Amino acid sequence: MNDSALPPAADATLPELLAARARRASDLRLALDVGVGVLVAAAALFWRPTAWVLLLSAALCFVAFGLWGIADRAGNRTLRAAAATLGVVAALALGAGVVAIGLGTIIS
Repeated sequence: MNDSALPPAADATLPELLAARARRASDLRLALDVGVGVLVAAAALFWRPTAWVLLLSAALCFVAFGLWGIADRAGNRTLRAAAATLGVVAALALGAGVVAIGLGTIIS
């Protein structure tokens, strides 16, 4: 994909920027995102270290990015939609986890 085909950064939405980045990534990079993301997610679930939810959701963001890129190249709309859904849920969980840690325990 040609960078000139992308909208200016000020006008691009986050999904457009992520899609363009995934389309420019190599197959190896996308496969590594999926593979390492799955391994980190499994480790986070198994050992449950401090802030394991943040680790899990960040790992799932990488898995979703890699899966979306692979599905986009394969032309598989169903997998692409599933990866996008996983990415949105993981990003929301990551954001909520960061806010929760930032707020700490609030006793009213």
